[in-house]
Amino acid sequence: MYEGEYGHEGERCTFETLLACFGLENDAALRRVGEVVHDLDCKESRFGHPEGAGVAAMVQGIAAAHERDEDRLQVGLPLFEALYRSFHAGG
Repeated sequence: MYEGEYGHEGERCTFETLLACFGLENDAALRRVGEVVHDLDCKESRFGHPEGAGVAAMVQGIAAAHERDEDRLQVGLPLFEALYRSFHAGG
């Protein structure tokens, strides 16, 4: 986040930085969400998870449909919660 307390560190995106700061890197499902977020945020295909394209399309749609960050968060958080649950269940 621009001028936020947390941000990119080295090759990590902000989400990956948060996982490291809060000791959550051992959660495989969170780590995989972080890899999807990394590729989207850094405009890379380093991890190349097949879910990445769909998540990117959903995030773009949410951003286009909602102008306020608060609304984007309210709509987008369930998307990432579902992604996490999918990975946690072995998806």
